[in-house]
Formats: sequence, structure tokens, C-alpha cells
Amino acid sequence: MRKYVASLSLIVIALVMSASARAETIEEFYRGKTITSVVPFGPGGGYGIYNQIMARHLGRFIPGNPTIVAQYMPGAGGITANNYMFNLAKRDGLVMAMVSDSVALASVIDADKIRYKVNDFIWLGAIERVNNVIAVRSDSGVKTLEDLREKSIVLGGSGPGSPTSLLPSLMRWLQPYNMKVVEGYEGINPMFIAMDRNEIAGMTVSWTIFKTLRKAWFESGFAIPIVQFGSRKEKDLPNVPLAIDIAQTPEQKAVARFLASNVDVGRSFIFPPGVPQDRVEALRAAFDKMVEDPEFREEITKAGFDLSPATGKEVQAAVAQATNLDDRMIKIIQTAIGSAK
Repeated sequence: MRKYVASLSLIVIALVMSASARAETIEEFYRGKTITSVVPFGPGGGYGIYNQIMARHLGRFIPGNPTIVAQYMPGAGGITANNYMFNLAKRDGLVMAMVSDSVALASVIDADKIRYKVNDFIWLGAIERVNNVIAVRSDSGVKTLEDLREKSIVLGGSGPGSPTSLLPSLMRWLQPYNMKVVEGYEGINPMFIAMDRNEIAGMTVSWTIFKTLRKAWFESGFAIPIVQFGSRKEKDLPNVPLAIDIAQTPEQKAVARFLASNVDVGRSFIFPPGVPQDRVEALRAAFDKMVEDPEFREEITKAGFDLSPATGKEVQAAVAQATNLDDRMIKIIQTAIGSAK
């Protein structure tokens, strides 16, 4: 009898060990869990709104249906959040982030400030890819870029790694445009308020965010777009010049093309390096399903945003292409933007 009991015990132990050794399925891992989504700017701005909409929908397409909550981490124009994701965030598939569209630009231009390798991030997908635009108050006396050869204006900025700082620096390097950036605003909402109060004359934001959150500015003539950044013009800004078209020399054109590459990154989401591949594949598949989902698309449209999604692999390839620069080109870019800051 004792031998029978002992044998039975060994069988039970073996079964328990076998069950514990079995690989946990994606559904089992995510069921009842919470995914933290890090946002590189403060709440209320475009990144915060995109993230809120994503959080209401993405969990429906992840096996196990986890909850998604935001963690706002503003600082240095997105560099603070990027550094956190690369160095401190858990690599278990329960921490994701929405990165600034300038994440690849900052990795080259502000190499002394970054603590991440942009090509080592795992890209889950992009919701939208759209041009950034500098817009100014119409009572600033500036109607076109050419006015900035004679007049001087102050723009708002959220930090050195943000398009709000990098893109005006490009313009100052291309031509002697008199624009100064005052940094320290934690996202676009404080900049919107500062522009309303005439504390700053303008700011750099994606055209979609301008149209969505401050449409009345442009309908009333309060604000005027004076330049856009991308490889092609936005369809409703046919008369607003592209920065790349202002470039004259081959070096200027190369730098302008690099700065325009942030459009291909767009409003993207990442995992830190080292997340298990099966969880990466599950989140990428869920993201691709979400951007095609009628409920998600309806909410995005009602919020006033455009939808121009890209898969994680597409964004990963765009980042790799943008940062595939030789030492000479990196030096030119760093010197050009650094000298104009």
C-alpha cells in the first residue's frame, strides 16, 4: 500500500511539474492584467488623446483582454520617456509607450542626451503619419516665412528632443529666419494657452492636431500656417511651403529630408527591447486589427483625427532607413541643427 501511495505521489508531482513547465499562452498571460502605456507629453494634448482612444480599443483585440492605462511622462521633448522605456521599463509585454514622432531625429541630433538605441525598440504600429506645421498669430506681423527675415517671433517648445524645437532649428539653419524657441512647456496644451495669451507668437504641431484642437484659429484667421515639414504637402495646405523645398544646397536638402522622416514614424507605439516574441506578435496583430475596426475608426474620425496607419514592421523599417547615415552625414546634421538652436 505504501509503495502504491508513493508511486501515486510521484505521478501527481510529475503532473504538477509538467503543467507548470507548459508554456503560458498569450491569453493566460494577459487575462486580468493591466498594460501601462507611457505617454511622452502631458494629458490633454494630441498624444494624450490618441493614447486614450487606443486604450479604449486595443485590449479588445489582445487575447485575454487586458486593461490599458496611461502613465504620463513629459520631459525633454519626449527623450525622458524614451530613456525610461529603453533602460527601466519591464520587458514582459506589460509596458508599452507612444513615442514622439521625433524619436529617430533626436537619436541623431541629441545623441549626448539620449540613453536609448532607437533601432532596438520594438515597433507595434502607427495610428497616423502627418506633416508638422509652424503656425503663428496673424497679429504678429508675420504672414509668410519671408517676413521672418525682417521680423522676429518667439515660438513655444516642449524640449530639445521635440519637433517643437528641432524643426524651427532647421528653418534657422536653412535661411536667416528670426525665430526663437522658448522651451519648458509640458505638451501642446500649455503652448496653446500661451499662444492665446500672446505669450508666444506661434508653435510647431502636427497639422491634424492644429485642425482638431484649434480649428477655430484658422477659420477665424487668428493663426496662419507658414511652413510644413514632410516629403509632400498636406492636401489642404497646397500654398504652404515645404521646408525641403526651401533647401538650396545638396547638404541642406539632405538635412531637410532627414528632418522630414519623422512623418514616417508618426504617432507610433513601441515595446522596449527584449519582450518575448510571442507577445510582440500578439500585440502587433492586435494593433493591426484595431486600426481596421469600425468602432475605433469611428471614434478617431469623431475626434477629428485622420487615420493613416502603418504596421509595426513598416515603422521599424522607416526608422532604420531614417537613421542609416554615414559619419559625415551625422556630423553635418548635428552641426546644422546644433548651431541653430
